[in-house]
Amino acid sequence: MSKKTEQVVEEVKTNNVAEPVDKAKEAIETLRVQLREHLQQAEHHRTMATKAQGALEVLLQLHPEENEEN
Repeated sequence: MSKKTEQVVEEVKTNNVAEPVDKAKEAIETLRVQLREHLQQAEHHRTMATKAQGALEVLLQLHPEENEEN
């Protein structure tokens, strides 16, 4: 095999190995970003649920006749 052919073969081998590693790293980073975003959304939803619960409790105190339905 010529030196040029050996270089090409080596590059092909290297690229085939490196490509899945790069894709794995990219997938890991993407999942980290998605997890962070979902945790922030979950925190927001918990906060909104707490506020809704508080508002409901206040309104039920103002209108106790509505409390019988729950």
